[in-house]
Amino acid sequence: MTHFRDKEKGQTSLVFVVSLVIIIGAFALLVDGGRYLVMRNRARMMADASALAGAGMLDVEQAQQGNFILEPDLAKIKAREIFILNKEETPEWAGFRFEEVRVQKNEIWVTITGGAAPLFGSLRGLHYTTTIVSSARAASGISSER
Repeated sequence: MTHFRDKEKGQTSLVFVVSLVIIIGAFALLVDGGRYLVMRNRARMMADASALAGAGMLDVEQAQQGNFILEPDLAKIKAREIFILNKEETPEWAGFRFEEVRVQKNEIWVTITGGAAPLFGSLRGLHYTTTIVSSARAASGISSER
């Protein structure tokens, strides 16, 4: 009976080490996944806010005649201003870029790109980045969409 117990010594520590590696890996995925979700939601919010701000820049002369047409230059400037204000409040580990803004008649499209290196991946020597692209469209006036 004692001979059987001698062969099992150290197995508990092996199971403990393997379990610990699995738990640490799951924690790393949880933290990096949370950072990804924060970055995705932040990019959406920034794109939405920029598009809505730009959609408020109507051409006053055209609006008086009942035509809802955006002033392209003012809409682009306003959208970029709102992006810059929101970018100042983002976490330091996430980088966002104002990629594109298009204005056509009464609609504005804004595209924001965000990128960040994962926390645990970069600590372990894995060099890759997570990239998020978020677009938003806003319009002024009466819409025929349902």
